[in-house]
Amino acid sequence: MVDAVSHEFNATDDAVFLALAGSAARVGIAGYCFGFTLAATGLLGLFHPPFHLPAHAAPVIAGICMLGAIPPVLAGRQLRAGALCLRAVATTTGDDITHLMAAVDGLQRAFTTLVAMLAVHGVGLAVVVALMFPRGA
Repeated sequence: MVDAVSHEFNATDDAVFLALAGSAARVGIAGYCFGFTLAATGLLGLFHPPFHLPAHAAPVIAGICMLGAIPPVLAGRQLRAGALCLRAVATTTGDDITHLMAAVDGLQRAFTTLVAMLAVHGVGLAVVVALMFPRGA
């Protein structure tokens, strides 16, 4: 029986892992950018609320933006960690399966975080719409 820990992928497989690592790293950076943009928007909304919104709506929307910034930043961090492990699969010798399993774990956590992000943003959007278009207005 072959020891799974000693398995090494070939050059073609390594190229696939490197391409996936690059993609995961880029999406991770996009997550950071999206999260920091949401946080900055929320802070700006607190200190300089838009004049066209009702007074009670601006702080709620700012809070939603700041809360909504957390999942993309976390997912970005998890995707970048997964990308490092995928890169290690292609660039190291002797621990390919260990690195691959660490990458899969990191990517699974990132996807779970992205599902949470969609839920947070969906609820946030519903609250923002309710604030901007109240019933009977």
